[in-house]
Amino acid sequence: MTDSPSADAPRRGSTALYDARAARHRADAEALGRRSRLVSNLRGLAFGVAAVCSLTATLGHHGPSGPAAVAGFVAFVGLVIWHARVIRAEDAALRALRVNVDAAARTTLAWRELAADGARFSGTDHPYASDLDLFGRGSVYQRLSVAHTRFGEDALARFLTEPAPVSVVHARQEAARALAPRLDDRQALEALAIAVVEATAESPGNRAPWKSRKKEGPPDPEPLLAWAEGDTWLAKRPVLVGLAYVLPPLTLLALSLGSTLHLPSGAWLVPFVASVLVVAQTREHADRVFSAVSATEGAFLRFGPMFERIETLEHSSELLDAIRRDLLASGEPPSRAMKTFERAVGWFELKHNGMLHVLANLFLLWDVHCVRMLEAWQERSGKNVRGWFRALGEVEALSSFAGLAFDEPSFAWPELVETPCFEAVGLGHLLLPPSARVSNDVSLPEAGRALLITGSNMSGKSTLLRSMGLAAVLAFAGAPVPASRLRLSPLAVRTSIRISDSLAAGVSHFYAEVARLKAVVDATAGSVPVFFLLDEILHGTNSHERQVGARWVLAELIRKGALGAVSTHDQGLCELPEPLMSRVVQCHFRESVAEDRMTFDYRLRPGPVSGGNALRLMRLVGLDVPLEGPPA
Repeated sequence: MTDSPSADAPRRGSTALYDARAARHRADAEALGRRSRLVSNLRGLAFGVAAVCSLTATLGHHGPSGPAAVAGFVAFVGLVIWHARVIRAEDAALRALRVNVDAAARTTLAWRELAADGARFSGTDHPYASDLDLFGRGSVYQRLSVAHTRFGEDALARFLTEPAPVSVVHARQEAARALAPRLDDRQALEALAIAVVEATAESPGNRAPWKSRKKEGPPDPEPLLAWAEGDTWLAKRPVLVGLAYVLPPLTLLALSLGSTLHLPSGAWLVPFVASVLVVAQTREHADRVFSAVSATEGAFLRFGPMFERIETLEHSSELLDAIRRDLLASGEPPSRAMKTFERAVGWFELKHNGMLHVLANLFLLWDVHCVRMLEAWQERSGKNVRGWFRALGEVEALSSFAGLAFDEPSFAWPELVETPCFEAVGLGHLLLPPSARVSNDVSLPEAGRALLITGSNMSGKSTLLRSMGLAAVLAFAGAPVPASRLRLSPLAVRTSIRISDSLAAGVSHFYAEVARLKAVVDATAGSVPVFFLLDEILHGTNSHERQVGARWVLAELIRKGALGAVSTHDQGLCELPEPLMSRVVQCHFRESVAEDRMTFDYRLRPGPVSGGNALRLMRLVGLDVPLEGPPA
């Protein structure tokens, strides 16, 4: 059992670092904002000078009006270009500001205010996600995540809910360790991810920018990915493609040079009508392609800088090197492919320009050419896109683990072994601040072993179970854990801690708990030993049946080679028959009462608890219940 009086020191150092970086980026954003306003005013002035001088020159006034108009127009164009650069720099500074404000929040209790809580991954059918608070408000995901793209969010959720093989865990640990000290690279990647899901960051005057963050989540690129991975349509119709190259020149030539070439006055109508027929033939497909690429193209295009950052990232990790090799395996770097796609979509954007698009499409077969450009990109890069984004998402998830390691240097990197066990030294709960985190030692050195944890209400039993489960989840994800040391084998985590009934489904609390316990016992038939964490099991029935049922469940799990912990108020659970009882280690939490005030030290002690505190709690809230014997 350990407690470190300086546990908060590393986090305070990280908080100060992030605050300093945030202050620097806030100052940069404010300076750039002032410059933006100045350039905007100068741009307006230049346009006014150009307009007035042009009008003066048009009215026939001699003098410097003409040159001044030209100079004003040139200045206006230059200022427009300069202004765009200043706006981009200001937006980058605002995003960097928010990245550091969020990072500082993750080192304090303010992380519970961050909007990215992974609530869309919440569900009641996962074997441990709800019990261990993996998703939703106040969750592990909310504490860890620096992922902003849908791919990064999906990857982090997958890491937390799908235990990885030992080799993958080792690779993720190595990658996260390599990324941990690379703060500038990690924050630059996160800032670029914010640019993907939001066009503009918050104003520099907002001291808590995470509060105003969009809550609807990142855009879903699935329609675009489905198109990119699908078959081309126009490429399989070479006649239509050929007509798109032949008909527009013929139409324009007949219109412009018809009289010179002594063509009939309506000669241009022949290729024009043919063009109309081609438009009619291709319109439905062109609309479908435009819908796919325009629904999320803004976010899609902004992925390019993220890919470029990963492509040029220096590292010392086999996993990160493999990710980069996969990105470059197609021959064309994803960042370059995104630029090609951007150009093609940019031409297609003419569809938004009403009459101009109609004329361009009828006379130039504009949509056909745009679709053909996009299909050429689709043929070259479309099949690789999903893999690119999956790799990018994994880097975001690994960056989340790296951020935890950077902020919590005292956290241990778990050691995975083959022999079934779970042994932790100085184990605490991730979601508690270090000042409130009390660490305990836990030892389950082999299969078929269990802790039987007794103790009074609020003494820390459930928190210890969650600490054990969460340590295993983080270990199998490839993340550091809040412990001085953790040694464990591959285990199938199964919990029954927080059970909810369902009125809609007609399921009572007791039935829901029984179903969960059955799932825990059934899991022992798998190839991986079960790591069970059961809190106050079967408390929805009478004492006798509860003791019989709970003892049977615990005995069955031990007999089948599972290992884990059970918490209870009921001393009857401590009466397993030998030799099963020799496989159980009894331990307890206790409270202290002084001057009608109850306190807890949350330290795990050997042996069973000597008593409970339910009656004392009743008296503390004002219920005059006797502490011993029936009421007089």
